[in-house]
Amino acid sequence: MRPTLFRRLASLLLVLLAVAGPAHEVAAQAGGPNGRISRDPIDGNDDPSIPARIRDRVRAPSGAAEIIVIAPTGQAQTVVNVLTAAGAQLLRTRDYPALGRRGLFFDFRGQILPGQARVLLEGPAPGARVSIHVLYRYAQGSPRIYAPEMVGLTNVGGCRVGGVRVGMIDGPVDVRHPAMAGVQLVNESVLGSEDSPTGGDHGTAIAALIAGQDGSGILSGIAPGVRLHAIAAFSRETGGDGADTERVIAGIDRLLGSGVRLVNMSFAGPPNEVLEDALQAAASRGMTMIAAAGNDGLRFAPWPAGSPYVIAVTAVDAGFRRYRQANTGSHIEFAAPGVDIFVAAGRGGAYESGTSYAAPIVTALAARLAGGAPLDTVRNRLRAAAVDLGQPGRDGEYGWGLVRAAGC
Repeated sequence: MRPTLFRRLASLLLVLLAVAGPAHEVAAQAGGPNGRISRDPIDGNDDPSIPARIRDRVRAPSGAAEIIVIAPTGQAQTVVNVLTAAGAQLLRTRDYPALGRRGLFFDFRGQILPGQARVLLEGPAPGARVSIHVLYRYAQGSPRIYAPEMVGLTNVGGCRVGGVRVGMIDGPVDVRHPAMAGVQLVNESVLGSEDSPTGGDHGTAIAALIAGQDGSGILSGIAPGVRLHAIAAFSRETGGDGADTERVIAGIDRLLGSGVRLVNMSFAGPPNEVLEDALQAAASRGMTMIAAAGNDGLRFAPWPAGSPYVIAVTAVDAGFRRYRQANTGSHIEFAAPGVDIFVAAGRGGAYESGTSYAAPIVTALAARLAGGAPLDTVRNRLRAAAVDLGQPGRDGEYGWGLVRAAGC
């Protein structure tokens, strides 16, 4: 998304002021809260409307927040030339070939600010997007088999879905869990050699909710028979498990390049312009992405669920009441069971709650109703099958209502 005229003028002023001294001096001259020049709400760095606990960021060697720039591959070298000339240090690059993008990771070292970088790149590299490199956390809450019947499935284990590929970006999936036996699964990782992988509980729970095969039916997925492509993007970070922007985009890119067009993302974090670019690019290439609304208990749209290129899912309990910790807002599109859901855990199961567990139910129903269809088709079919909850029509608590299957 391009800056408003106001932001352009403000950022240009900052560039002119920066000529007189380092960025920290400019900030002091510009005033504002804590001496900051301005906030950049799309990055979720200092916007007070975004909960402090999800303003996590990746740190550069200088101690400042690492900056990620994503650009069309042909503009990447221009980005490097412009920003290094302005004092930034290039740390590394990562190609996202299926998206036609290159990720460039910088330490700005207090020499320039993200807003200044946007102004500097606007002419020579108009396709570049600049953001603070942030972390995303599982959209997982704290903890009766009711979900299948609630969404209209009475024989879920015996009603298979064939020929549909479903992707997920999450933690690792434990292929040794009994519910995963017989599941067609590609299990990959986009972690680096220095990253510490997370445990498999969250990823395995999500995978089983989508595609699990359990003879007892207790842990059967909503869409058994789909071919599941799981990307492990979460590592152990300070403050808990997290996936940074780089790895989330790498997961999207890997799935897109592998031909997967329906993807579940059970995590949430701050808005981010770089991630938004990747989501838009993926959607324009036919990918449908479904994400958890997050569990901050606020009227707030986290990313990726807040993006218009993603279907946002909230959680409800067996009494059709919204999960008390679920975020609300105009971005919410659908509701699904997500409170006290019995999910795969360890070598058995456990009760868990959160929008993390509602999202894969919608993803699985999308596979049943629309297969790998484009985003608008999936939205329309889910909406046509939904049961209205809350206020008549779409609302900020339940969206269009509870998703339902077309039989079986």
